[in-house]
Amino acid sequence: MDLSEDHHRYQSSDEEDFQESIEQAVTLPKPFLLWRTKASTSPQTSTPKSCSTLIIGTAYGGSALLHTIRGKTLLGSLILPGVDLKDNAADVNAPSNASCNIYELDEDPTVIFIPCNYEIKDQNCLNFAKTIMSNIQAARVIILDTLSPATYFSGSPDIDFTYPWLRILQTSGSTAVTKISTLEVPNLVQNLGAALMSYCEVRRLKDTYLLLSLQEHVYGKALTTASTVRGLKEGLAALGVTVVANSVDVTSAVQQIQDKRVGSNRTREDRLYA
Repeated sequence: MDLSEDHHRYQSSDEEDFQESIEQAVTLPKPFLLWRTKASTSPQTSTPKSCSTLIIGTAYGGSALLHTIRGKTLLGSLILPGVDLKDNAADVNAPSNASCNIYELDEDPTVIFIPCNYEIKDQNCLNFAKTIMSNIQAARVIILDTLSPATYFSGSPDIDFTYPWLRILQTSGSTAVTKISTLEVPNLVQNLGAALMSYCEVRRLKDTYLLLSLQEHVYGKALTTASTVRGLKEGLAALGVTVVANSVDVTSAVQQIQDKRVGSNRTREDRLYA
């Protein structure tokens, strides 16, 4: 069989599966995306915003790290129906605010970032990803996520998970990254990170990267370490987003999680070992 025909057949199958997932998601609650408008301007249209880089931090480490950026301007908010609003902060800039706020980096307004303050359930991830990517057109997309050592397949029983432990996935056609090891087969990603990568892959969006830093889980609770967020920071630098890497603060991110203001209720400062 011709290799090009074989590739096309599998690509078409992936697109059909993805379209079926979209159709199944139609009946689920849709996120609300509210753009911030100034009193002196007319209401914004549905035209997608454009940017050079879009960075999305999932719950726990990725979200906490992006929250430490001080020089930022609020652009809007993503609110998912049914989210638990208990103890929600009225201040949209507070880490405990139960919406996923959209910010513009003051130092470089072409960079937009979204710290997701709560964990998106599996069945809602595709709608959430579609809402983000339909409203923001980015030349490059970076997703900050985590991976548990309990579910990681290394192929070796003697592997040491020492800092910095980082893996990356990228969509087809993306510029190759050599500074970070690629996530090995047969490891899988889950939740919002997987939904965003699938959406960008099927839509043939190049330069989309998923950064995965190691995060332990104890009794079903996320255990975010300083090493977890340091890995994500170094991953941003390795991808050339130094303006953001220099803006985030690992110590502040860990403190936020310790104070239970973002995602996880457990942290630990020590390094990770198998």
